[in-house]
Amino acid sequence: MSPYDGARARALRLQARLSVEDLAAAAGVSPNTVRSAESGTHQPRPRVAQAIARALGVPPRKLIPSRTGLTLRDVRCRLGLTQAEMAARIGVVRQMVSQVERGVTGVRSPLDWAAAYRLTLAQWTRAHQASRDLVRQKVAAQARRRRRKRSRGDST
Repeated sequence: MSPYDGARARALRLQARLSVEDLAAAAGVSPNTVRSAESGTHQPRPRVAQAIARALGVPPRKLIPSRTGLTLRDVRCRLGLTQAEMAARIGVVRQMVSQVERGVTGVRSPLDWAAAYRLTLAQWTRAHQASRDLVRQKVAAQARRRRRKRSRGDST
């Protein structure tokens, strides 16, 4: 469910005949950052995704898979905006954008938020729900990992 298509980035890197190290240098990031973004181990921040796209000579949207169930973060990244930039559009603090994108909180003026994300109210509502669902899935996965870790620790 990540908004960054690491496989696509890797394919473009190989097509350009660039090594991980070459791409990392061109993007101004570490080779480990490129590797983890390509493998899907970690989701790159918008600034890093933009730098990689620039180094590959493609618009950032080329590294974002088109799919249904986009989260608000996906939409913001497609617009090429940081949380701070989105917050400035809406007239709130960056932390509020972070909380809304994680589905932690609702908003008083969803129409204003939808307009800032360039979505209809229905699209914004679906993206907000997808954001909440994603966070719930991550929390559940973390809980499962903690339980497994505890059970392994108890048996040794």
